[in-house]
Amino acid sequence: MAAHTYPSPTLLGSRKSDLALIQARYVMAQIEKLPDAPKIEIQTGTAAGDKDKITPFLELSKQTGGSDLGKSLWTNELEADLVAGKVHFLVHSLKDMPTTLPPNCLLGAITEREDPSDAVVMPKGSKYTSIDELPAGSVVGSSSSRRRALIRKNWPHLEVEECRGNVDTRLAKLDAADSKFSCILLATAGLLRLGLGHRVTQRLQANVFPYAVGQAALGIEVTADSPAMQQLVLAADHKPSRWRCMAERAMLRTLQGGCSSPIGVYTHYESPENGGKLCLGATVVDMAGDKHVSTEELRLVESDEDAEALGLTVAKKLLDGGASGLLQRHA
Repeated sequence: MAAHTYPSPTLLGSRKSDLALIQARYVMAQIEKLPDAPKIEIQTGTAAGDKDKITPFLELSKQTGGSDLGKSLWTNELEADLVAGKVHFLVHSLKDMPTTLPPNCLLGAITEREDPSDAVVMPKGSKYTSIDELPAGSVVGSSSSRRRALIRKNWPHLEVEECRGNVDTRLAKLDAADSKFSCILLATAGLLRLGLGHRVTQRLQANVFPYAVGQAALGIEVTADSPAMQQLVLAADHKPSRWRCMAERAMLRTLQGGCSSPIGVYTHYESPENGGKLCLGATVVDMAGDKHVSTEELRLVESDEDAEALGLTVAKKLLDGGASGLLQRHA
């Protein structure tokens, strides 16, 4: 295979937040291990979702067509730079990437997944060590429709209120002397990457509190007409994580034609020496938390195609089980 020629410098596009930059540097470090790695520079941009930090995310996502399409709030302006050739590849939190990408854009690689669980974070000095201990009427902060619905499902005695902003902003709201929040929910992975693992009070079990599609993995986006970039970013790809996330994304893509119904997942991949099987579980929840449909499927996965086929199977089982009614209620 002929060696590729890379632009110098090769420009990596990223959002400006501390977490986004940490993630971009992680991917850059993986690629720079290649013997022929080009010089990489990070070029930051601002996504639409960064500009409006007041409007509840559910309302913002509805304006762009539902919770999956609404993820373009975090990617669309960066993708415009990618397609225009202003940057050569992008690094996103995979959970923020729509499952259908713009024309000429590809998901070139998926990094090794961090802990995908959701974390309960109590205020500094709190006497509580679990969300199960909170008294009735306690306020839980979250901007995620999935988390809000699952809180209502699992702890109906608790109240849920919007809590937007970057991680530091949300922690400051939680720790304020006049805070209304008894706890907030955040992705465990983001806290760990920011060096804030000590703020994790409790990691929620995925069978009780399924996580977001793609949560804790990074997606690397390239253009379809750049084989050099497609080859380069594979240095950061992690096949077990890729297959887990591809199954999740195929399931979500099948279910969500612009709906905003919360969907949670959990996956586990057994290494080939242990059978090479992938388990995908998924739950569709009513926003009120009083109705849900869940299913699980286990099958041999040895390729991208196998992973996507598993996702389609799980989506069909959810629809056959009555998920279509929940999806229509929130479309």
